[in-house]
Amino acid sequence: MKKFRKLTIALLAICVFAISVTACGPQKTATQVEAEAVKAIREENIASIQDYTEKQFAAILSQVSYENYAAYKEQGQILISRTFDNDFGARWKAFVDAHGQCTQAFVDLTMRNHDEYTSRIIMTGEDGAQMAMTITYDETSTPVKTTIADYSDDSNQAMSQRLAVAGANTIIGIATVFAVLILLSLIIYCFKFVNAAAPPAKKEKAAAAPKAQAKAPAAKAAAPAKDPMSDPALIAVIAAAIAAAEDKPVEGFVVRSIKRVKTNKWR
Repeated sequence: MKKFRKLTIALLAICVFAISVTACGPQKTATQVEAEAVKAIREENIASIQDYTEKQFAAILSQVSYENYAAYKEQGQILISRTFDNDFGARWKAFVDAHGQCTQAFVDLTMRNHDEYTSRIIMTGEDGAQMAMTITYDETSTPVKTTIADYSDDSNQAMSQRLAVAGANTIIGIATVFAVLILLSLIIYCFKFVNAAAPPAKKEKAAAAPKAQAKAPAAKAAAPAKDPMSDPALIAVIAAAIAAAEDKPVEGFVVRSIKRVKTNKWR
């Protein structure tokens, strides 16, 4: 009994201490209070929309056949609005055409996106296949449109199954990379056949061009030096220079040949 009293007193002391610390904590600003209020309202809307989707749409999909729903619409009855009802019915019919009547439907996800809310219903058909119908709500929580897509849940797969799928994806990726590399190698290898298939005239011109360029300097180097005796002007100038140096008339001698000496000194 004494131990129980001591324990009770200790718990009361802890509670009083926690309350005093909370009271002495920093006060929240108006912006923080407003943000928390908005967050609370949105969380409440999400919970309300999920509950509404579960009770109104998921229950209809799993408990009523599409033929009954279509007959209900033909009688002029309105579920939400004519536009939404037609959209909802079209998604339902697409599922029935693919997998038979819906045997099970449940809401697995509800969330807010910008100014809209979306709630997803997982539908199971007679063949065991699943599809996901997503219902979009506006800011006033009114359903406005639907979409449907294939759904695959691998959460119940064994580890061996997941590893098998991952291994298959890895093999496919590696095989794709090697296939592309082989294709590039073949394209590069085919370039030499493209060059071999060029017209013969172009080949001959391309081969003759370097030869012509190689012969041109050789031809210039092999050209014979010009004979000085074949230049009358040069002979006349040299004769005049000799006559002036010897102080004799030009008619007194005849230039027979002209040879260049290695020295540049006059004698």
